[in-house]
Amino acid sequence: MPDASTRQRNWVLRIVSSAFVWFVACLSCLDYSIAQSVVAQPATRFLIRGVNIIDVESGQTIANQDILIEGSTIAKIADSPLSLNDDSVEIVDAKGKFAIPGLWDMHIHTLELASMQLFPLNGVTGVRIMWGMPTQRGWESAFEERRHLGPRMVFASAIIDGPEPVWPGSLIAKDEETAKKAVDLAIAANADFLKVYSLLPRDAYFEIARQAKIHGIPFAGHVPLTVDIREASNAGQQTMEHLYEIMIACSREETELREMQSAVIEPSGRVRALYEDKEMRKAVSRRILDSFDKEKSAELFALLKKNESWQCPTLTVLHNLANINDRKLREDPRLDYLTPFFRSTVAPKNDPRNRTEEELKFAQLMFSRQMELVGEMHRAGVPLLAGTDCLNPFCLPGFSLHDELKLMVTSGLTPLDAIRTATINPARLFNETNVAGSVAPGKRADLVLLNADPLENIESTTKIFAVVNNGQLLSEKELKRRLDELKEKQAAALKQ
Repeated sequence: MPDASTRQRNWVLRIVSSAFVWFVACLSCLDYSIAQSVVAQPATRFLIRGVNIIDVESGQTIANQDILIEGSTIAKIADSPLSLNDDSVEIVDAKGKFAIPGLWDMHIHTLELASMQLFPLNGVTGVRIMWGMPTQRGWESAFEERRHLGPRMVFASAIIDGPEPVWPGSLIAKDEETAKKAVDLAIAANADFLKVYSLLPRDAYFEIARQAKIHGIPFAGHVPLTVDIREASNAGQQTMEHLYEIMIACSREETELREMQSAVIEPSGRVRALYEDKEMRKAVSRRILDSFDKEKSAELFALLKKNESWQCPTLTVLHNLANINDRKLREDPRLDYLTPFFRSTVAPKNDPRNRTEEELKFAQLMFSRQMELVGEMHRAGVPLLAGTDCLNPFCLPGFSLHDELKLMVTSGLTPLDAIRTATINPARLFNETNVAGSVAPGKRADLVLLNADPLENIESTTKIFAVVNNGQLLSEKELKRRLDELKEKQAAALKQ
Protein backbone atom coordinates (compact mmCIF):
# COMPACT_ATOMS: atom_id res chain seq x y z
CA MET A 1 0.00 0.00 0.00
CA PRO A 2 1.42 3.46 -0.85
CA ASP A 3 2.40 5.67 2.10
CA ALA A 4 0.59 8.88 3.03
CA SER A 5 2.95 11.04 0.98
CA THR A 6 2.36 8.99 -2.16
CA ARG A 7 -1.40 8.97 -1.59
CA GLN A 8 -1.34 12.72 -1.11
CA ARG A 9 0.57 13.27 -4.35
CA ASN A 10 -1.76 10.95 -6.26
CA TRP A 11 -4.79 12.70 -4.81
CA VAL A 12 -3.47 16.14 -5.76
CA LEU A 13 -2.73 14.95 -9.29
CA ARG A 14 -6.28 13.59 -9.60
CA ILE A 15 -7.72 16.87 -8.36
CA VAL A 16 -5.65 18.94 -10.78
CA SER A 17 -6.33 16.59 -13.70
CA SER A 18 -10.07 16.73 -13.10
CA ALA A 19 -9.85 20.50 -12.66
CA PHE A 20 -8.20 20.84 -16.05
CA VAL A 21 -10.86 18.67 -17.66
CA TRP A 22 -13.55 20.79 -16.02
CA PHE A 23 -11.79 24.00 -16.99
CA VAL A 24 -11.40 23.09 -20.66
CA ALA A 25 -15.02 21.99 -20.82
CA CYS A 26 -16.13 25.35 -19.44
CA LEU A 27 -13.97 27.67 -21.56
CA SER A 28 -16.70 28.55 -24.02
CA CYS A 29 -19.21 29.03 -21.21
CA LEU A 30 -16.89 31.40 -19.38
CA ASP A 31 -16.28 33.47 -22.49
CA TYR A 32 -20.02 33.60 -23.15
CA SER A 33 -20.74 34.76 -19.60
CA ILE A 34 -18.33 37.65 -20.03
CA ALA A 35 -19.81 38.62 -23.38
CA GLN A 36 -23.33 38.65 -21.94
CA SER A 37 -22.50 40.62 -18.78
CA VAL A 38 -23.40 44.24 -18.15
CA VAL A 39 -22.31 46.95 -20.56
CA ALA A 40 -19.10 48.72 -19.64
CA GLN A 41 -19.67 51.60 -17.24
CA PRO A 42 -18.83 55.17 -18.23
CA ALA A 43 -15.81 56.90 -16.77
CA THR A 44 -16.39 57.79 -13.11
CA ARG A 45 -15.59 60.96 -11.23
CA PHE A 46 -15.86 61.20 -7.47
CA LEU A 47 -14.19 62.82 -4.48
CA ILE A 48 -13.03 60.99 -1.36
CA ARG A 49 -13.35 63.60 1.37
CA GLY A 50 -11.16 63.98 4.46
CA VAL A 51 -9.31 60.66 4.44
CA ASN A 52 -5.99 59.94 6.17
CA ILE A 53 -3.54 58.72 3.53
CA ILE A 54 -0.89 56.21 4.56
CA ASP A 55 2.18 56.95 2.44
CA VAL A 56 3.70 53.48 2.14
CA GLU A 57 6.97 54.87 0.78
CA SER A 58 7.74 57.36 3.58
CA GLY A 59 5.76 55.59 6.28
CA GLN A 60 3.98 58.81 7.17
CA THR A 61 0.24 59.30 7.60
CA ILE A 62 -1.02 62.44 5.87
CA ALA A 63 -4.16 63.55 7.64
CA ASN A 64 -7.40 64.98 6.27
CA GLN A 65 -6.87 64.73 2.51
CA ASP A 66 -9.26 64.88 -0.43
CA ILE A 67 -8.65 62.46 -3.31
CA LEU A 68 -10.24 63.22 -6.68
CA ILE A 69 -10.77 60.16 -8.89
CA GLU A 70 -11.31 60.64 -12.61
CA GLY A 71 -11.83 57.50 -14.65
CA SER A 72 -9.21 54.98 -13.54
CA THR A 73 -6.70 57.58 -12.30
CA ILE A 74 -6.05 59.56 -9.14
CA ALA A 75 -6.44 63.03 -10.61
CA LYS A 76 -5.64 65.19 -7.59
CA ILE A 77 -4.87 65.07 -3.88
CA ALA A 78 -5.16 68.15 -1.67
CA ASP A 79 -5.87 69.24 1.87
CA SER A 80 -9.56 68.97 2.64
CA PRO A 81 -11.82 70.62 1.70
CA LEU A 82 -10.95 70.68 -2.00
CA SER A 83 -13.27 73.00 -3.93
CA LEU A 84 -14.40 71.69 -7.32
CA ASN A 85 -17.32 73.94 -8.27
CA ASP A 86 -19.00 70.87 -9.75
CA ASP A 87 -22.18 69.60 -8.11
CA SER A 88 -22.17 66.46 -10.28
CA VAL A 89 -19.14 64.99 -8.52
CA GLU A 90 -20.09 62.29 -6.03
CA ILE A 91 -18.72 62.93 -2.54
CA VAL A 92 -17.54 60.02 -0.39
CA ASP A 93 -17.30 61.09 3.25
CA ALA A 94 -14.15 59.34 4.53
CA LYS A 95 -13.38 61.47 7.59
CA GLY A 96 -11.52 59.38 10.13
CA LYS A 97 -10.84 56.62 7.57
CA PHE A 98 -7.45 55.48 6.29
CA ALA A 99 -6.43 55.06 2.64
CA ILE A 100 -3.83 52.55 1.48
CA PRO A 101 -2.98 51.45 -2.06
CA GLY A 102 -4.90 48.50 -3.48
CA LEU A 103 -3.36 45.23 -2.30
CA TRP A 104 -1.70 42.57 -4.47
CA ASP A 105 -1.68 38.81 -3.97
CA MET A 106 1.55 37.88 -5.68
CA HIS A 107 1.03 34.13 -5.89
CA ILE A 108 -2.34 32.73 -6.88
CA HIS A 109 -3.83 29.97 -9.01
CA THR A 110 -7.35 30.05 -10.35
CA LEU A 111 -9.51 28.03 -12.71
CA GLU A 112 -12.75 29.97 -12.75
CA LEU A 113 -14.03 33.45 -13.43
CA ALA A 114 -16.71 33.42 -10.73
CA SER A 115 -14.24 33.49 -7.84
CA MET A 116 -12.19 36.41 -9.17
CA GLN A 117 -14.56 39.06 -7.76
CA LEU A 118 -13.60 37.96 -4.24
CA PHE A 119 -10.23 39.64 -4.69
CA PRO A 120 -11.45 43.25 -5.08
CA LEU A 121 -14.27 42.61 -2.60
CA ASN A 122 -11.46 42.09 -0.09
CA GLY A 123 -9.36 45.05 -1.23
CA VAL A 124 -7.05 42.95 -3.42
CA THR A 125 -6.96 44.91 -6.66
CA GLY A 126 -4.09 43.01 -8.30
CA VAL A 127 -2.93 39.39 -8.57
CA ARG A 128 0.01 37.52 -10.07
CA ILE A 129 -1.31 34.31 -11.63
CA MET A 130 1.36 31.63 -11.34
CA TRP A 131 0.01 29.38 -14.11
CA GLY A 132 -1.35 31.51 -16.91
CA MET A 133 -4.00 30.18 -19.30
CA PRO A 134 -5.29 31.70 -22.55
CA THR A 135 -8.89 32.17 -21.39
CA GLN A 136 -7.75 34.37 -18.51
CA ARG A 137 -6.75 37.01 -21.05
CA GLY A 138 -10.44 37.33 -21.87
CA TRP A 139 -11.11 37.97 -18.21
CA GLU A 140 -8.51 40.72 -18.23
CA SER A 141 -10.37 42.82 -20.79
CA ALA A 142 -13.69 42.20 -19.02
CA PHE A 143 -12.24 43.46 -15.74
CA GLU A 144 -10.57 46.45 -17.35
CA GLU A 145 -13.79 47.47 -19.10
CA ARG A 146 -15.84 46.78 -15.93
CA ARG A 147 -18.02 44.17 -17.59
CA HIS A 148 -17.13 41.91 -14.67
CA LEU A 149 -15.62 42.65 -11.28
CA GLY A 150 -12.04 41.46 -10.93
CA PRO A 151 -8.45 42.54 -10.21
CA ARG A 152 -5.56 43.53 -12.43
CA MET A 153 -3.62 40.45 -13.49
CA VAL A 154 -0.03 39.55 -14.32
CA PHE A 155 0.41 36.16 -15.98
CA ALA A 156 3.00 33.42 -15.70
CA SER A 157 3.57 30.98 -18.49
CA ALA A 158 2.43 27.43 -18.06
CA ILE A 159 4.74 25.70 -15.58
CA ILE A 160 8.04 24.66 -17.16
CA ASP A 161 9.20 21.44 -15.50
CA GLY A 162 11.34 18.39 -16.16
CA PRO A 163 10.49 15.33 -18.30
CA GLU A 164 8.32 13.83 -15.54
CA PRO A 165 6.60 16.99 -14.29
CA VAL A 166 4.81 17.36 -10.97
CA TRP A 167 1.66 18.66 -12.69
CA PRO A 168 -0.01 17.45 -15.89
CA GLY A 169 -0.13 20.06 -18.63
CA SER A 170 3.29 21.53 -17.84
CA LEU A 171 5.71 22.55 -20.57
CA ILE A 172 8.51 19.97 -20.69
CA ALA A 173 12.19 20.91 -20.61
CA LYS A 174 14.51 17.92 -20.33
CA ASP A 175 17.59 19.50 -21.91
CA GLU A 176 18.78 22.73 -23.52
CA GLU A 177 16.95 22.14 -26.80
CA THR A 178 13.57 21.42 -25.21
CA ALA A 179 14.09 24.26 -22.73
CA LYS A 180 14.43 26.70 -25.64
CA LYS A 181 11.27 25.31 -27.22
CA ALA A 182 9.39 25.69 -23.94
CA VAL A 183 10.45 29.34 -23.69
CA ASP A 184 9.37 29.96 -27.29
CA LEU A 185 5.95 28.44 -26.54
CA ALA A 186 5.56 30.55 -23.41
CA ILE A 187 6.43 33.75 -25.27
CA ALA A 188 4.05 32.84 -28.11
CA ALA A 189 1.31 32.42 -25.49
CA ASN A 190 1.94 36.03 -24.39
CA ALA A 191 3.19 35.18 -20.89
CA ASP A 192 4.41 38.09 -18.77
CA PHE A 193 7.10 35.89 -17.24
CA LEU A 194 8.36 32.30 -17.32
CA LYS A 195 7.41 29.93 -14.48
CA VAL A 196 10.16 27.44 -13.58
CA TYR A 197 9.53 24.42 -11.41
CA SER A 198 11.04 21.88 -9.02
CA LEU A 199 12.11 18.99 -11.27
CA LEU A 200 13.97 20.89 -13.99
CA PRO A 201 17.37 19.41 -14.87
CA ARG A 202 20.28 21.80 -14.37
CA ASP A 203 21.12 22.29 -18.05
CA ALA A 204 17.45 22.97 -18.88
CA TYR A 205 17.15 25.50 -16.05
CA PHE A 206 20.21 27.48 -17.06
CA GLU A 207 19.11 27.46 -20.71
CA ILE A 208 15.79 28.96 -19.60
CA ALA A 209 17.75 31.64 -17.73
CA ARG A 210 19.80 32.31 -20.88
CA GLN A 211 16.74 32.48 -23.11
CA ALA A 212 14.98 34.78 -20.63
CA LYS A 213 17.87 37.21 -20.90
CA ILE A 214 17.90 37.01 -24.70
CA HIS A 215 14.17 37.69 -24.95
CA GLY A 216 14.04 40.23 -22.12
CA ILE A 217 11.41 38.31 -20.17
CA PRO A 218 11.66 37.58 -16.41
CA PHE A 219 11.67 34.06 -15.05
CA ALA A 220 10.38 33.12 -11.62
CA GLY A 221 8.97 30.27 -9.55
CA HIS A 222 10.46 27.32 -7.70
CA VAL A 223 14.20 26.91 -7.30
CA PRO A 224 14.69 23.38 -8.73
CA LEU A 225 16.09 20.57 -6.59
CA THR A 226 19.11 20.42 -8.91
CA VAL A 227 20.07 24.08 -8.48
CA ASP A 228 21.70 25.91 -5.57
CA ILE A 229 19.65 28.99 -4.63
CA ARG A 230 22.83 31.09 -4.92
CA GLU A 231 23.18 29.88 -8.50
CA ALA A 232 19.54 30.75 -9.15
CA SER A 233 20.02 34.24 -7.73
CA ASN A 234 23.14 34.83 -9.83
CA ALA A 235 21.33 33.47 -12.91
CA GLY A 236 18.74 36.22 -12.51
CA GLN A 237 15.67 34.36 -11.23
CA GLN A 238 13.36 37.25 -10.41
CA THR A 239 11.24 35.74 -7.64
CA MET A 240 11.57 32.59 -5.57
CA GLU A 241 8.49 30.98 -4.06
CA HIS A 242 7.72 29.13 -0.82
CA LEU A 243 11.24 29.54 0.71
CA TYR A 244 12.37 26.51 -1.29
CA GLU A 245 16.10 25.76 -1.14
CA ILE A 246 16.80 28.49 1.42
CA MET A 247 17.16 26.37 4.54
CA ILE A 248 19.43 23.79 2.91
CA ALA A 249 21.69 26.63 1.73
CA CYS A 250 22.01 27.73 5.37
CA SER A 251 23.05 24.29 6.61
CA ARG A 252 26.53 23.33 7.83
CA GLU A 253 25.88 19.98 6.13
CA GLU A 254 24.76 21.54 2.85
CA THR A 255 27.12 19.60 0.57
CA GLU A 256 26.06 16.17 1.82
CA LEU A 257 22.39 17.07 2.03
CA ARG A 258 22.42 18.55 -1.47
CA GLU A 259 23.99 15.38 -2.84
CA MET A 260 21.19 13.37 -1.25
CA GLN A 261 18.61 15.74 -2.66
CA SER A 262 20.06 15.77 -6.18
CA ALA A 263 20.36 11.99 -6.17
CA VAL A 264 16.60 11.57 -6.13
CA ILE A 265 16.42 12.90 -9.70
CA GLU A 266 17.74 10.45 -12.25
CA PRO A 267 19.39 11.63 -15.49
CA SER A 268 16.12 10.86 -17.29
CA GLY A 269 14.35 13.34 -15.03
CA ARG A 270 12.40 10.68 -13.16
CA VAL A 271 12.16 11.18 -9.40
CA ARG A 272 13.36 8.17 -7.47
CA ALA A 273 10.78 6.45 -5.27
CA LEU A 274 13.06 7.20 -2.32
CA TYR A 275 11.94 10.83 -2.43
CA GLU A 276 8.40 9.66 -1.74
CA ASP A 277 9.63 8.09 1.52
CA LYS A 278 8.30 10.42 4.17
CA GLU A 279 10.67 9.07 6.82
CA MET A 280 13.66 9.85 4.61
CA ARG A 281 12.36 13.33 3.88
CA LYS A 282 11.68 13.94 7.56
CA ALA A 283 15.22 12.84 8.45
CA VAL A 284 16.69 15.19 5.86
CA SER A 285 14.48 18.05 7.08
CA ARG A 286 15.52 17.39 10.68
CA ARG A 287 19.18 17.54 9.70
CA ILE A 288 18.57 20.81 7.86
CA LEU A 289 16.94 22.27 10.97
CA ASP A 290 19.62 21.05 13.36
CA SER A 291 22.55 22.20 11.22
CA PHE A 292 21.47 25.82 10.64
CA ASP A 293 24.49 28.09 10.30
CA LYS A 294 23.96 31.78 11.04
CA GLU A 295 27.06 32.91 9.14
CA LYS A 296 25.97 31.02 6.02
CA SER A 297 22.49 32.51 6.24
CA ALA A 298 23.94 36.03 6.53
CA GLU A 299 26.06 35.45 3.42
CA LEU A 300 23.07 34.06 1.51
CA PHE A 301 20.77 36.92 2.50
CA ALA A 302 23.41 39.47 1.50
CA LEU A 303 23.56 37.87 -1.95
CA LEU A 304 19.77 37.80 -2.32
CA LYS A 305 19.65 41.48 -1.35
CA LYS A 306 22.47 42.41 -3.75
CA ASN A 307 20.82 40.58 -6.68
CA GLU A 308 17.29 41.74 -5.77
CA SER A 309 16.13 38.13 -5.69
CA TRP A 310 12.59 38.66 -4.45
CA GLN A 311 11.20 36.13 -1.99
CA CYS A 312 7.50 35.26 -1.96
CA PRO A 313 7.24 33.05 1.16
CA THR A 314 3.51 32.17 0.81
CA LEU A 315 3.28 31.76 4.58
CA THR A 316 -0.46 31.15 4.33
CA VAL A 317 -0.13 27.84 2.54
CA LEU A 318 2.83 26.81 4.69
CA HIS A 319 0.79 27.54 7.81
CA ASN A 320 -2.24 25.67 6.54
CA LEU A 321 -0.25 22.57 5.61
CA ALA A 322 1.43 22.57 9.02
CA ASN A 323 -1.99 22.81 10.69
CA ILE A 324 -4.00 20.75 8.23
CA ASN A 325 -5.89 18.85 10.96
CA ASP A 326 -7.07 22.04 12.66
CA ARG A 327 -10.87 22.16 12.71
CA LYS A 328 -10.72 25.97 12.55
CA LEU A 329 -9.58 25.72 8.94
CA ARG A 330 -12.44 23.47 7.91
CA GLU A 331 -14.96 25.56 9.87
CA ASP A 332 -13.74 28.89 8.51
CA PRO A 333 -16.93 30.90 7.79
CA ARG A 334 -15.21 32.52 4.81
CA LEU A 335 -15.56 29.21 2.96
CA ASP A 336 -19.25 30.06 2.59
CA TYR A 337 -18.40 32.63 -0.10
CA LEU A 338 -16.65 30.14 -2.37
CA THR A 339 -18.19 28.39 -5.35
CA PRO A 340 -18.77 24.64 -4.87
CA PHE A 341 -15.85 23.86 -7.20
CA PHE A 342 -13.42 26.19 -5.46
CA ARG A 343 -14.54 24.99 -2.05
CA SER A 344 -14.16 21.32 -3.00
CA THR A 345 -10.61 22.05 -4.17
CA VAL A 346 -9.31 23.99 -1.16
CA ALA A 347 -11.36 22.13 1.47
CA PRO A 348 -12.29 18.63 0.23
CA LYS A 349 -14.51 16.56 2.54
CA ASN A 350 -12.17 13.56 2.51
CA ASP A 351 -8.69 15.01 2.70
CA PRO A 352 -5.77 12.52 2.65
CA ARG A 353 -3.36 15.24 3.75
CA ASN A 354 -4.28 14.67 7.41
CA ARG A 355 -1.21 13.90 9.50
CA THR A 356 -0.39 12.08 12.70
CA GLU A 357 0.25 14.15 15.84
CA GLU A 358 3.99 13.47 15.55
CA GLU A 359 4.02 14.61 11.91
CA LEU A 360 2.06 17.72 12.80
CA LYS A 361 4.44 18.67 15.60
CA PHE A 362 7.40 18.42 13.25
CA ALA A 363 5.58 20.34 10.49
CA GLN A 364 4.75 23.09 12.97
CA LEU A 365 8.35 23.18 14.17
CA MET A 366 9.48 23.58 10.56
CA PHE A 367 6.91 26.31 9.95
CA SER A 368 8.03 28.18 13.07
CA ARG A 369 11.59 28.19 11.70
CA GLN A 370 10.36 29.35 8.30
CA MET A 371 8.61 32.27 10.00
CA GLU A 372 11.83 33.20 11.78
CA LEU A 373 13.68 33.07 8.46
CA VAL A 374 11.26 35.55 6.91
CA GLY A 375 11.92 38.00 9.73
CA GLU A 376 15.68 37.47 9.41
CA MET A 377 15.58 38.00 5.65
CA HIS A 378 13.57 41.19 6.08
CA ARG A 379 16.04 42.59 8.60
CA ALA A 380 18.86 41.69 6.19
CA GLY A 381 17.20 43.70 3.41
CA VAL A 382 16.01 40.79 1.24
CA PRO A 383 12.99 42.07 -0.75
CA LEU A 384 9.70 40.34 0.11
CA LEU A 385 6.33 39.90 -1.60
CA ALA A 386 2.98 38.86 -0.14
CA GLY A 387 1.41 35.82 -1.78
CA THR A 388 -0.98 33.12 -0.58
CA ASP A 389 -0.83 30.25 -3.12
CA CYS A 390 -4.58 30.54 -3.51
CA LEU A 391 -6.29 27.31 -4.69
CA ASN A 392 -4.20 25.30 -2.23
CA PRO A 393 -5.48 24.08 1.17
CA PHE A 394 -7.67 26.77 2.75
CA CYS A 395 -6.00 29.54 0.73
CA LEU A 396 -9.04 31.62 -0.10
CA PRO A 397 -9.31 34.19 -2.90
CA GLY A 398 -9.04 37.70 -1.47
CA PHE A 399 -9.57 36.77 2.16
CA SER A 400 -6.25 34.97 2.64
CA LEU A 401 -4.11 37.91 1.57
CA HIS A 402 -5.01 39.47 4.93
CA ASP A 403 -3.91 36.24 6.63
CA GLU A 404 -0.59 36.57 4.80
CA LEU A 405 -0.06 40.13 6.04
CA LYS A 406 -0.81 39.02 9.61
CA LEU A 407 1.71 36.16 9.31
CA MET A 408 4.29 38.60 7.94
CA VAL A 409 3.86 40.72 11.09
CA THR A 410 4.09 37.63 13.29
CA SER A 411 7.36 36.86 11.49
CA GLY A 412 8.83 40.16 12.64
CA LEU A 413 7.79 42.77 10.06
CA THR A 414 6.10 45.96 11.17
CA PRO A 415 2.52 46.48 9.92
CA LEU A 416 3.89 49.12 7.52
CA ASP A 417 6.48 46.74 6.10
CA ALA A 418 3.87 44.00 5.75
CA ILE A 419 1.62 46.37 3.79
CA ARG A 420 4.58 47.27 1.59
CA THR A 421 4.95 43.60 0.56
CA ALA A 422 1.50 43.85 -1.05
CA THR A 423 1.64 47.43 -2.42
CA ILE A 424 4.85 49.29 -3.27
CA ASN A 425 6.97 46.13 -3.48
CA PRO A 426 4.90 44.61 -6.34
CA ALA A 427 5.09 47.97 -8.11
CA ARG A 428 8.88 47.91 -7.75
CA LEU A 429 9.04 44.36 -9.04
CA PHE A 430 7.02 45.32 -12.11
CA ASN A 431 8.92 48.63 -12.60
CA GLU A 432 5.63 50.48 -12.25
CA THR A 433 6.22 52.82 -9.31
CA ASN A 434 5.38 55.73 -11.61
CA VAL A 435 1.78 54.48 -11.95
CA ALA A 436 1.17 52.15 -9.00
CA GLY A 437 2.10 51.12 -5.48
CA SER A 438 1.19 54.26 -3.55
CA VAL A 439 -1.59 56.83 -3.21
CA ALA A 440 -0.44 59.76 -5.33
CA PRO A 441 -1.70 61.97 -8.19
CA GLY A 442 -1.35 60.39 -11.62
CA LYS A 443 -1.34 56.85 -10.28
CA ARG A 444 -3.96 54.17 -10.85
CA ALA A 445 -7.15 54.50 -8.88
CA ASP A 446 -6.71 51.28 -6.91
CA LEU A 447 -7.35 52.04 -3.25
CA VAL A 448 -8.61 50.51 -0.03
CA LEU A 449 -10.32 52.74 2.54
CA LEU A 450 -10.19 51.33 6.06
CA ASN A 451 -12.21 52.04 9.19
CA ALA A 452 -9.15 51.78 11.44
CA ASP A 453 -5.42 52.47 11.24
CA PRO A 454 -3.57 49.38 9.91
CA LEU A 455 -0.24 50.75 11.17
CA GLU A 456 -1.48 50.22 14.71
CA ASN A 457 -2.98 46.79 14.03
CA ILE A 458 -2.46 44.86 10.80
CA GLU A 459 -5.84 43.17 11.21
CA SER A 460 -7.40 46.55 10.38
CA THR A 461 -6.79 45.75 6.69
CA THR A 462 -9.93 43.57 6.99
CA LYS A 463 -12.03 46.48 8.31
CA ILE A 464 -12.88 47.79 4.87
CA PHE A 465 -14.97 50.94 4.42
CA ALA A 466 -14.69 51.06 0.63
CA VAL A 467 -12.59 49.81 -2.28
CA VAL A 468 -11.66 51.67 -5.45
CA ASN A 469 -10.91 49.02 -8.05
CA ASN A 470 -9.69 50.39 -11.38
CA GLY A 471 -11.57 53.61 -10.64
CA GLN A 472 -14.78 51.81 -9.71
CA LEU A 473 -16.10 52.72 -6.27
CA LEU A 474 -17.31 49.84 -4.14
CA SER A 475 -18.88 51.35 -1.02
CA GLU A 476 -19.23 49.53 2.28
CA LYS A 477 -22.87 48.92 1.46
CA GLU A 478 -22.04 47.64 -2.02
CA LEU A 479 -19.32 45.35 -0.70
CA LYS A 480 -21.75 43.84 1.79
CA ARG A 481 -24.46 43.45 -0.84
CA ARG A 482 -22.16 41.60 -3.21
CA LEU A 483 -20.72 39.37 -0.51
CA ASP A 484 -24.18 38.54 0.86
CA GLU A 485 -25.35 37.73 -2.65
CA LEU A 486 -22.36 35.44 -3.21
CA LYS A 487 -22.95 33.67 0.10
CA GLU A 488 -26.61 33.05 -0.71
CA LYS A 489 -25.79 31.85 -4.21
CA GLN A 490 -23.16 29.38 -2.99
CA ALA A 491 -25.44 28.07 -0.23
CA ALA A 492 -28.13 27.38 -2.82
CA ALA A 493 -25.61 25.68 -5.13
CA LEU A 494 -24.36 23.41 -2.36
CA LYS A 495 -27.92 22.19 -1.73
CA GLN A 496 -28.36 21.06 -5.32
